[in-house]
Amino acid sequence: MILLLTRHTRRPPMHMRLFVASSSVSRAALSSLSSSAADAKFYIPRKERATSNSMYEIDNIYDQRIKRRRRIDPTRELNYTPDHWERHKSVFRRIKHMLTTFGSSPFQRLMFPDFFVTSMIAGSLTYYNNFMVIDASSQLWIDGSGFAAATTAIALMTGFRLNASNARYAEGRKLIGAVHSTSRDLATNTMMWIKLREDKKRMINLIKAFSVAMTFHLNKKGAHHSIRRCLPNFEEQIYAEYQAELLDIFSDDKNEDFLLICNWFRLKENVPLGITTLMRQIIAENEQKDSFTRELDIHVHRLVQSLGGCERIQKTPLPTCFTRHTSRLLWIWSNLLPFAIYPVCGLYTLPTTIAISYSIMGIEDIGVQLEEPFNILPLRQYADNTYDSVHFIESVYASGKYAG
Repeated sequence: MILLLTRHTRRPPMHMRLFVASSSVSRAALSSLSSSAADAKFYIPRKERATSNSMYEIDNIYDQRIKRRRRIDPTRELNYTPDHWERHKSVFRRIKHMLTTFGSSPFQRLMFPDFFVTSMIAGSLTYYNNFMVIDASSQLWIDGSGFAAATTAIALMTGFRLNASNARYAEGRKLIGAVHSTSRDLATNTMMWIKLREDKKRMINLIKAFSVAMTFHLNKKGAHHSIRRCLPNFEEQIYAEYQAELLDIFSDDKNEDFLLICNWFRLKENVPLGITTLMRQIIAENEQKDSFTRELDIHVHRLVQSLGGCERIQKTPLPTCFTRHTSRLLWIWSNLLPFAIYPVCGLYTLPTTIAISYSIMGIEDIGVQLEEPFNILPLRQYADNTYDSVHFIESVYASGKYAG
């Protein structure tokens, strides 16, 4: 009898042993923080996020986009619905797109300094050639035939740059999608195969927290794009938003996992990786030691793989020698363009120069935006989708045969 009792008595969970060893440090560090969940200015409670309109400030013209607050902000799309796809494929889309050209992200981002400098050169050239020189032989211009070949080469380079950036964007979206799918699978397996109720709840909370932590890990602002880096309390504000998001999951600000994850964030540790470690501790201590437990670990392994793929994209830009060379050539090309088209365009050199420059430089600017996908993807919306899916799975299993 004594042997049986000894065998089936559960040891203190491994995370408890680790936490006790550092609890004095963690609690001391957290108690000294001036920022808290109550200080969050952009946080919206999860129960109030029924629609994307309640979570984001939506663009007045394109309702599937987040409103751009500054001229230099990129375009940030939200998840599409069937209604969005219907408008996206409208036969009148080109008319709408032309009417919104001057409000588009590439045009406004290029207005200054690119278009400003090019316009100054084109305007000065036009004024000089038409009003200051006495005869045509004194006018300034260059042969357009050779310049046309250079334009073709520039267009090919910008096209390649856009394709390379789009590949990064597509891969980043696939990796985020893999996190979402794996989280749902892991939640399902948790409800089926984790034995103890408290371990199930803890595992479910960690799955929900993983997507939130990953959002703040991949995006410095945690996808709260309204927060400005120039604010004197920028770090404190980001922590307040982070803490509020996690508190919405754990519900208790004394929860040990909550305190540990918040402390990791303060110490600038790899929080998503730490969460997967806590998940594996739960799996290792699960009473059911069989292929089902192995399946749980496989899902955690997929989360770690997706995290590593996202970190690779985030930390590795396109070769900077190529992107900088392309940028230099575009600058030289756009500022020499007025000299090449003046013999043909005359007084209309300035508007023609801007139109041609926009067509080529706009492609390059879109590539610049796509190169950093985690700055334009709606990461908070993805994290919310993961939370909703996992919460739904939890509620379904909790009401059925796997409730205990």
